[in-house]
Amino acid sequence: MFKRYSVSAFLLIFSLNANADRLLIKRNGAWKVEHGDTISFLSDPSVEWVEKDILYHVDSEKSVGSDLPNDPSVANQWSLQKSEVFQALTLASTQVSQGKDPIVVAVIDTGVDLQHPDLKNNIFINDKEIPNNGIDDDQNGLADDVQGFNFAARPGELDHNDENPSNVQDDFGHGTHVSGIMGALQNNGIGIAGISPRIKILPLRWMIKGAGWGSDAIAAIHYAVKMGARVINASWGGIGYSKALEEAVREAEAKGVLFVASSGNNKGDNDTTPRHPANLRFSNVISVANTNEKDELAKTSNYGKTQVELAAPGENVLSTIPNNQYGKLSGTSMSAAHVSGVAALLLTVNPKLTGQEIKKILMQTVTPLPSLNGKTITGGRINALEALKKVIAQKSEKPFYEFGEVDLRQLESSSYVRPDHVEETGSVKGLSTQFVRMVKGQEIPVEGISFKTQIHGGSSPSYQQFITDENGRISDLNCQKNDFTTTATMESKLYSVTSGGQPYDLILKLKCGVSQKIIFDEKSDAGEVIAIWQVAKKAEKKIKDQIGLDFWKDQIQFVWPSPGDYYDGSSVHLTFGHQWDVVSHEMGHAIYGRAGIGSFGGGEHYIDRCYGNEIALSEGWASFYAAWLNFDLNSNDPGFEYMVPRRAPITVENIPADVCGLPTNEWRVIGFLWDLIDEHQDGESFSKPFSTLWHDTKGMHASSLSELKSHLIGVGWDQKSLESIWKLNFPAE
Repeated sequence: MFKRYSVSAFLLIFSLNANADRLLIKRNGAWKVEHGDTISFLSDPSVEWVEKDILYHVDSEKSVGSDLPNDPSVANQWSLQKSEVFQALTLASTQVSQGKDPIVVAVIDTGVDLQHPDLKNNIFINDKEIPNNGIDDDQNGLADDVQGFNFAARPGELDHNDENPSNVQDDFGHGTHVSGIMGALQNNGIGIAGISPRIKILPLRWMIKGAGWGSDAIAAIHYAVKMGARVINASWGGIGYSKALEEAVREAEAKGVLFVASSGNNKGDNDTTPRHPANLRFSNVISVANTNEKDELAKTSNYGKTQVELAAPGENVLSTIPNNQYGKLSGTSMSAAHVSGVAALLLTVNPKLTGQEIKKILMQTVTPLPSLNGKTITGGRINALEALKKVIAQKSEKPFYEFGEVDLRQLESSSYVRPDHVEETGSVKGLSTQFVRMVKGQEIPVEGISFKTQIHGGSSPSYQQFITDENGRISDLNCQKNDFTTTATMESKLYSVTSGGQPYDLILKLKCGVSQKIIFDEKSDAGEVIAIWQVAKKAEKKIKDQIGLDFWKDQIQFVWPSPGDYYDGSSVHLTFGHQWDVVSHEMGHAIYGRAGIGSFGGGEHYIDRCYGNEIALSEGWASFYAAWLNFDLNSNDPGFEYMVPRRAPITVENIPADVCGLPTNEWRVIGFLWDLIDEHQDGESFSKPFSTLWHDTKGMHASSLSELKSHLIGVGWDQKSLESIWKLNFPAE
């Protein structure tokens, strides 16, 4: 929906007068911090992109020294009681065997008090490094990183705040506080109890007095992933998108690391005012809001119906602070620490969980709260006990994709998805399986999925090819074996559905002699992938029937999930897969790009504002294509519910006159194009087939609707009829 310029293009706009900025530069595949002028760097062909380094702050509100209790203890930890942590700990004690490796949680923050009696035995120690010898003993790129690292003092970097790279001692109290929530020692007779019993805190200091440069945080994220952290706690944030930060979090996602981010304490809506890193839309990122003891959304907490996953306690939370003390702090920083602690607890029971799987479990097991309805994606607060129960239940189940001696996880592929439900509907001769996706209670057949089936038995596996028909079925009367280890790649010659690397593999088990129905839920991982596939398949069939496929030279790659919805000139990036309008809109960009129709605009744009003709025509074409693909041409009101952007249903025939009087608004582009082809006569004097519009505009590069109208008249369209449609959509003209 929103088409992105490159980061360097943004900086060209915003940094024309900036001199000696602190900049993040990616050159020849590696990035570093330098001072200088943006434009001078952009002229260097070895520079891939440049961006300003961003200053971030911690997400806590109260000063560390306030409200110190006289006798801190478990009884004072209301936040752990509210989220049922103590019940979860009792249950976990029956599941965790001694000798398992501890769970490393990277606290990327202001440092940690290494000598605090409630923390010191739970601090990560790099036993491959010799302290204070100035040598990188383990050859991981840093010297003397025995108990974390001080990234605010990286040798060779600019603006050093501290010259000692091994000094992770907390100078602000924030990092020590969030560490105590997660990992204060349990049952040691002093202080408080942390959430996870088998945790090792990896202190990665990058902020001085509560603030720090994004470049230092980014270096810390890369290091945390390299050192085997399973969870990264990021209780900080700020306004401003950073490509370098996005790449660091993407690396964590690829390694299965959970990334927990505080949503912020600005009372703001993160849907409308993005805050990073919380707004990075990756499968491993959880953005956390703050609730108080009454289960209300904290007054200062940020929120977001589409950008904040869930909430956790964060008001007046008791935890460790420097100098062997305890204190209360408030903010989404504390809320994020609760989520990180629960995630570490889940990993103690099942260390094989990925960050993506943990995120899903945490979101599925929240306690719904009225105060969070419409404020977060889940509308709920974290529940440690319910999350742990789900982990234990899943651990006891035999995975659907694993049976006999075959484990499909060993296959070489970047991503797997599997069905959500399997129903056996009777006995048959041979093989009879139907694939459907559930959408609002209705079954939608999944057509065109090609299966290369491994039939195990004998000395080696054999293979057989299947493809689902228009009813989503595959069948084989000669089916002999009971178990079919089956993979289907979401890829055709024209399109593929990927996670950013190789196409997704759908994996499942088929049976002979049993009629099966394979079901995908609308918003599950598999359901999202299948939904993208269905839109692409529908487009292929409709385009082939009406305009042919001769223009479609290159494969379109659908990348899901991605942080945002946009087309970058080669791939379609999608935040969600089940939103057919967004999938087909971004596919429209790709289709029209391949056909050479219209001009592509760029940058942020809004459906309720006027903006440049090029952007309006480009975005209007894409939305028009989505409409053509999905709506009845004979409808007098196609409705365009959830059409770009998703937040506002529109009626094409009744565009608000006060939005924009000239043909520079996306709504008006859609309306004009739709009235050229729809079969319902509601003011226009004629309609043309979509194929005619396509062929008469193919290869044309118009930058405005006026130019498009002139072009159509020039190739023989009736001028009087076009003028009547123009007046229908632009009565003020």
